Amino acid sequence: MALATAFAGQLARPHGAAGRFVGLAMDLANRKPTRLALDLLAPRAGEHILDVGCGTGSALVALRRRAAARVTGVDPSDLMARMAAARLDGVGTVHRASLETMCFPDASFDAALLLNMLYFCKADGIALARLHRTLKPGGRVVAYVTHRDAMRGWSFTRAGLHRLYDESALFDVFVAAGFAHDCISVQAQPITKSVKGLFAIATR
Repeated sequence: MALATAFAGQLARPHGAAGRFVGLAMDLANRKPTRLALDLLAPRAGEHILDVGCGTGSALVALRRRAAARVTGVDPSDLMARMAAARLDGVGTVHRASLETMCFPDASFDAALLLNMLYFCKADGIALARLHRTLKPGGRVVAYVTHRDAMRGWSFTRAGLHRLYDESALFDVFVAAGFAHDCISVQAQPITKSVKGLFAIATR
């Protein structure tokens, strides 16, 4: 249990040599969810796009390959923020912050990614409401979580650091954050033969 708890802590906020390994391993594990999320986001040239929980910056780099957008990343891990900034090599900005603590002016972003971050947020939607506020009117967000039916079987989730989601729970947290019901959709997609992912697409 101690090992599972330590791993859960690294997933929430990678640090040290183990955190570097976890960050790179998550890049590999999340290749398909990232690709599907970017398909749904459909970034366009000239947009300002935020990646919350950017990790090593792999999604930001992939985003820049798709469109000449202005990109900003935030991550609560100092290690991940530094790795992402190095990876972007000056073509974007990265801040050390979480969804709860990030501080951007209202209506700053055209779009946002939120990949594997909602596990660490309360169901009251207060943290996600910060993202809602920073989107421009008509701005969109794509969020990804692994379905709770798969995650229940993973030992690290028993440490209590991850909030698990099904379709209705994911929809509800966006409603609680201030997104209108008719501006939210939740899609289930197979990630592997045994793992189902959930994508929420919401518009301010």
